[in-house]
Amino acid sequence: LVTLVRADDGLVREDVVVAGVPVSLIRPPGTGPLPGVVVAHGFSGSSRLMDGIGIAFARDGWAVALPDLSGHGINRSGLEGADLAGEVTDVARWLQQREDVSDVALLGHSMGAGAVTQAAASSKELPVVALSLPSADDLSDDLDALFLVGSAEPERFGAAAAQAAALGYETETVAGAEHISILFRTQTLQTSMAWLDDRLGRTSAPVSPDRRMPAVAAAYVGSALLFWPLSAWVVRTRREVVTGRQPRVPRWLALPAAALVAGAMLAVLPGLAEVVPLLVGGYLAAFVAISGLLVWVVGRRRERLVVGSFGQGVVLGAYAAAAVAVPAQLAWAQVSLAGPRGAAAAALLGAFVLFSWAELVLRDRVGYPSVLGGRLLVTAVLAVLVLTGAAPGFLLLLLPLVAVLLPWFGSYGARVTRLGGSGLAGALSQAPALAVLVAVTTPLA
Repeated sequence: LVTLVRADDGLVREDVVVAGVPVSLIRPPGTGPLPGVVVAHGFSGSSRLMDGIGIAFARDGWAVALPDLSGHGINRSGLEGADLAGEVTDVARWLQQREDVSDVALLGHSMGAGAVTQAAASSKELPVVALSLPSADDLSDDLDALFLVGSAEPERFGAAAAQAAALGYETETVAGAEHISILFRTQTLQTSMAWLDDRLGRTSAPVSPDRRMPAVAAAYVGSALLFWPLSAWVVRTRREVVTGRQPRVPRWLALPAAALVAGAMLAVLPGLAEVVPLLVGGYLAAFVAISGLLVWVVGRRRERLVVGSFGQGVVLGAYAAAAVAVPAQLAWAQVSLAGPRGAAAAALLGAFVLFSWAELVLRDRVGYPSVLGGRLLVTAVLAVLVLTGAAPGFLLLLLPLVAVLLPWFGSYGARVTRLGGSGLAGALSQAPALAVLVAVTTPLA
């Protein structure tokens, strides 16, 4: 955590609001004038996710404006119907008007790459770097632009880069990078910075590797390891009695089968995914809630509860949520539950509790392989739903993360239940972390 806290040591950070858009400005100390760059995040991103790029450019002598575009981060406006290119233009104009800024450039990732190329097409003056542009169908052929794409990204991003190259633009492939990791590759930083510096007649300094993500990984591994002795200290009561008949389907199959039915229901009744006002997050909330409810109905299993079990789950769930949220806020997400995100987080919490509780009560003896395997099967069901068009396409980019998060926090629930805690305690130990992650990273509708 010390590495994360000190990542921007020696730099000046200002938080402002420009035409309704929250902006974090990072710059080196001094009065300038400095070159300026607007760095726009992608779908489900935020200014915090782009902090590594912002810090690297600021150490190279740039004033970097990191906006939270509509629907993202701490911006309370919804994404649907938003003029993202207009928001980028407003921030660029504000940056140009600052006395300590001279020239201005643009850089964007994914959705943000589309926004900055559209903004550049309007001005015809701003050099632009586009990372992982989703589509080049509407790309103007008269920009001053560089396009970067990861070699491991889905095909459509490579196709967009190929279209840009066919229009005569300079393109480069970042070896081994997929859609998110491209943001943290030294090649991405070095190439983008050198190209923009050259456009403004500057000499680039060498770029140091971004050490924040290894620090984030270390923090998460450490918090997961600490959960084991902490849970042994907190869970001190015997597991509550579970009653009811055994389900007719094999228990390992019950959860993925319920997930498949839930996906089919959402394909027929898409309005259920709009109850929680989050794009993609609303779908996930409905998906896990319906899956959990189906397992309860099919399993017909019940658990007699006591207050102590509830308290154990709350304590461990608060720890898990904090252990996820603190490194996220320091390095890759705007962790704010103000306004509509708070209500969305509460709905997500209920959905994940229902899902996890049903899963744990379904089994007489909770084992790690059965829980982790069941959750990987649920991830596979999500992949099938996306590939068949029954679920939001953006989920395809999130599936590697889902395949990590669901088993990771599922192991917390299995641990608590195996120690003698109730299924509810196991569900409460994992649901808050999952709810917070989805609530703060998926866009407001």
